[in-house]
Amino acid sequence: MRLDITAARPLYLQLRDTLLRRIQAGDYGAHQRLPSERKLSEQFQVSRITVRQALADLAQHGHVYTRVGKGTYVSDPSLHKPLGSLFGFSESVLQHGRTPTSKILEASLAPAPTDLADRLQVAPGEALVRLHRLRLVDGVPVALELTHVPHAACPGLIQRMTHDASLYAILEQAYGLRMAFAEITLGAALTDEDESRLLGLSPSSAVLRSEQTSFVQDGRPMEYTQATYRGDGYHFNAALFRARSPLHEPDMRDLRPANGLAARSALQP
Repeated sequence: MRLDITAARPLYLQLRDTLLRRIQAGDYGAHQRLPSERKLSEQFQVSRITVRQALADLAQHGHVYTRVGKGTYVSDPSLHKPLGSLFGFSESVLQHGRTPTSKILEASLAPAPTDLADRLQVAPGEALVRLHRLRLVDGVPVALELTHVPHAACPGLIQRMTHDASLYAILEQAYGLRMAFAEITLGAALTDEDESRLLGLSPSSAVLRSEQTSFVQDGRPMEYTQATYRGDGYHFNAALFRARSPLHEPDMRDLRPANGLAARSALQP
């Protein structure tokens, strides 16, 4: 198949549009590997530099993602997590009709350093359950989570954790600890070497980082999680409401003129 070399539109954009149409038509399914650069170059009779530009543009807009040493794959429609609701990872994924799993990278007890002791309101040095997990959706890695929970509140938690277990479900069902609300901070970042390897991303890929402290119903902080989410696989959304600003919406009573006339009358032409 040839692209139009006489058109004003650059060849890489023509190729990008062609590949995007095929993705949207379902010719390439979610997480399906695209043909190699060499094959695309031969198929469309363009240089590999042109192919690379087209794939890079598709990746920049979240339509595809790369796995180091393996190729370029079609992105799955992103998971959306409403910021106004408190769900664990597994709960959020199941709500989308998908399959959540985890790879436990570390499950251990660790003494609480000062900063974590402050966050979780425990004494410095008190034992914390430390869980480092790679989170997957339909077998594809989408997030890394490092979680700390006070061990005194959930003895035996490590033994209960499995690759398909929901932390929130275990805390609620086994220990009666139901998360009621949370405080979360979000920010953009670039992956380090380990994150790139575990998430199957190119070096220094864009990701979303979060820090979340979750509280049980009596107000005790019970979980602190630092997470790294793939930029092409996870979206957060929230409804925002404009608060009244006294700088822009003055109280009409403050406009009352000195002569005692009503403010409405004073403002009339």
